[in-house]
Amino acid sequence: MEKIDVNVYGDSYPLRVERRELTEKAARDVDGVMRLFAEKAPTFVSAKLAVLAAISFAEKKIELEEEMALLKQNLARLNVLIGQNL
Repeated sequence: MEKIDVNVYGDSYPLRVERRELTEKAARDVDGVMRLFAEKAPTFVSAKLAVLAAISFAEKKIELEEEMALLKQNLARLNVLIGQNL
């Protein structure tokens, strides 16, 4: 484990991480989404922007989980078809 500092929306956070590059990219993504929301709602405090960013990321995660489940179903069907045609 490695100790790093990441900056999100002007604040620094010391973290212990397994994958430095992954965590740094995630922090940049969170920072970017918070800044986008801040442009649309400049009076929102950073905590509210962070919650909006978290909801945005959670929505994307759910969409990707749904897509992954569909891909797994399609792969299972293809495996059945391949098995029937061997």
